[in-house]
Amino acid sequence: MTALTPRRGVAATVIGRVEALLARFDPGDPHPYRGPFTRWPRVADGALALTVFAASLVTVTASGLDDREAFTLASIGDRPAGAFVLLALAAAALVWRRQRAIAVTAFLLAVMIAWALAGYGDGQEPALLVATYSVGRYTANHRHGLATIIAVILVSIIGTIIDPNQRVDIAPAVVVTGLPWYLGRMARSRADYLALLQDRAEHLEAEQQARARQAVAEERSRIARELHDVVAHRVSMMTVQAGAAKTIARNELDSAIEAMGDVEREGRQALAELRHLLGVLRPDSGGPHTSDPDDLGPQPGLADVPTLVDQLANTGAEVTFNTTDAPQGLPAAVELSAFRIIQESLTNIVKHAGPNPAVDITVAGDGHTLVIDITNTIDNRSPVLPRSGYGIVGMRERASLLGGTLTAAPQPPDHYRVYASLPLEPEPT
Repeated sequence: MTALTPRRGVAATVIGRVEALLARFDPGDPHPYRGPFTRWPRVADGALALTVFAASLVTVTASGLDDREAFTLASIGDRPAGAFVLLALAAAALVWRRQRAIAVTAFLLAVMIAWALAGYGDGQEPALLVATYSVGRYTANHRHGLATIIAVILVSIIGTIIDPNQRVDIAPAVVVTGLPWYLGRMARSRADYLALLQDRAEHLEAEQQARARQAVAEERSRIARELHDVVAHRVSMMTVQAGAAKTIARNELDSAIEAMGDVEREGRQALAELRHLLGVLRPDSGGPHTSDPDDLGPQPGLADVPTLVDQLANTGAEVTFNTTDAPQGLPAAVELSAFRIIQESLTNIVKHAGPNPAVDITVAGDGHTLVIDITNTIDNRSPVLPRSGYGIVGMRERASLLGGTLTAAPQPPDHYRVYASLPLEPEPT
């Protein structure tokens, strides 16, 4: 066994290194594609300047050849030295095309005038094409960019007039300078639009999360208020029974003992329900969640579910209600939460299921857990009311505070199911 230990250690090391290597190639979460011009702008612009310089040498040399003369590398060396200098200056200026697009273009116009005065001919346009594109792409002020392009067109026409070796073509000059600027402007508009969409998406996501948190807080506040009412009722019963036991203790000892037994049972139940109030912060009086007059009456329970069923049936739904093996004497907190879950589920059916849905409601238990199973059909062709997205959040919150679970999801092809499991006894503390 000792001889196998080093081999296992080596194998674990190799596996760990392989996993680390694979992790480097893991793309992780989806993210927008970023090309080299976005990742390494300085390096990319430097490479672009070299490429433009090489392309300018080729175009200038090709434009200066006779129709019968073949293009060779030696032909490039026959160009005047001043042409190399001007082409190099024009290409080098492109390194600053992002930060100073208009200034770079103005410098290229000066180079163009010098080129025309020297009479070097055609073919010097590659650097100017990149510069005009950069004006459209990186100039925020639309008017400044448009004025720059007009100046480029005018200078291009003037250059062709000055240089006898250049052809005077006004239409190509307008297209060659205006088209790159237009493409750059479109690229900028698209980038701005995508940035706006991303900003709106982030804002909407943050707003949705804030609303969800607010819905959870409001539901917790409502649950806390309802549970408080339940506990207050039990404590009041304990006080009355204790007072009665004290009154009859001297003459009817057995009755007093029985009353104190009731006090003990009520006290245990109250302690169990108080446990669900821990961690729930009730808003101060006078706040936005103060008690509503509708909340001052007796809290509903499973005995009130038939009323909900009748109301749903009156809307045209075909309702089946089963209470097989439903436990009796449920804790008040469980009864209240079960009623609210059924109530919200039936409300969602009225809103979203379509006309005349078939609804199956089952309330059952095994002595330790209360199970609520509600299934309904869905008419996907019918228009439905808009969803708030918070009803299911509230139902899950109620089940969670009792230590239970709740799932709500579509059941293909045309059903929807809400399934809740609520424990009848609190977890041991």
